[in-house]
Amino acid sequence: MSDKKIYIEMNRKLDFLLEDHGVEFDHSNLENESLDTLHKKADALLVAHNCTIPEVKNDIAGLQPKLNLLIQGHGAEFDDSNLDQDSFDTVMKKLDTLQHEHGQ
Repeated sequence: MSDKKIYIEMNRKLDFLLEDHGVEFDHSNLENESLDTLHKKADALLVAHNCTIPEVKNDIAGLQPKLNLLIQGHGAEFDDSNLDQDSFDTVMKKLDTLQHEHGQ
């Protein structure tokens, strides 16, 4: 999958989760193919879950602890100990887990 398609898919999954939580999220000033956008969406979900947003680098590995908190907040388990923390594949697997927790 191309980088553009990966970003589109990750944004689609995050948008579903935001909508399912009733979070209004303004996309107007954000680039779809941006790690910053993914982090802002994850942050909005953490706020919706009353979680403290961890201070992390604005990179792929920095998304991991945010997604882990969201997964834990849903009472789900996800073992990422054997997965590459710098991989979009790991992010996608975690987003899939979160969508599953929302019945998708």
